[in-house]
Amino acid sequence: MAACAAAACAAATRALDRVGARARFVGPGSQDARRDRAAATRAWNGSAWVARDAAAAAPATRWMGRDRNAGDGVDVVQGTGSFGYGGYQEGVGYEDARARAEAERAEREKWARWEAEDEERESRKAEKKAEKKAEDRAKKEKSRARRWQKYDEAWARLDADSGASSEPLRYADVPWPPKMKELLDREAGGASATDRERKLAYHRCVKRWHPDKFLARFRARLRADDAERVVERVEAVAKSLTIAYAASAS
Repeated sequence: MAACAAAACAAATRALDRVGARARFVGPGSQDARRDRAAATRAWNGSAWVARDAAAAAPATRWMGRDRNAGDGVDVVQGTGSFGYGGYQEGVGYEDARARAEAERAEREKWARWEAEDEERESRKAEKKAEKKAEDRAKKEKSRARRWQKYDEAWARLDADSGASSEPLRYADVPWPPKMKELLDREAGGASATDRERKLAYHRCVKRWHPDKFLARFRARLRADDAERVVERVEAVAKSLTIAYAASAS
C-alpha cells in the first residue's frame, strides 16, 4: 500500500510539473497568447478585421463586390476594379469607389471624344490640302498648255513672215519651246506615241531647230548683239531633241 501511494504521489507531481512548464512557455507575451486575445476582441467581417462588438452590430453584407442579401451570384453593381466597388479596398467605401469609377469612365470617354475630333480635324485638313494640290496641278497644266499654244502661234507667224519680212530678229522674238525635254513628246502627240510617230516628229523638229537650217532661214535677220546668244540656245534645243529621240529608240 505504501508503495502504491508513493507511486501515485510521484505521478501527480510530474503532471503538475508539466502544467507549470506549459504555463511558463505560454506566458502572457507569447504568440499563442496574443492570438487568443486578438480572437477574443476582433472578428473578420468579410472585408477587414473589426472590433467584435462592431462586427456583431453591423455584420458584413458585401463579399467581393456582391450583396449577400441580393441572392447567390447576383451583383447589385458591377465593379470595375479587381475587387469591384469597395471589394477588399481598405479605406474606400462602396459609393466612393463607384463615384471614382464613374469619373474614370467619363474621363476615358472625354479623351476618346477629343481624339476622334483631332482625327476628324486632321482628315479635313488633309482633304483641303489634297484639293489645293489638285487645283494647283490643274492651274499648272492649264498654264503649260497656254504656253505651248503661244509657242505654236508664234512659229506660225514667224514662218509666214520669214520670206517677206526684213525686220531684225531679236532673241526675244524667237519662239523658244517652254520645255526643251518635252518638245519631242509634244510634237509626237504624247508619251504614248509610236516609234514611227516619234521619228516623224523628230524630223519635223530638226528641220526647224538644227543650227544650220535655222541660220539658213534667219541669219540675215538676226540682230548682231543677239546673234551669238540665239545660236547658243538653238544648239541647246537641237541637242535636247537628239538626246530625247535616242532615249526613246533604245
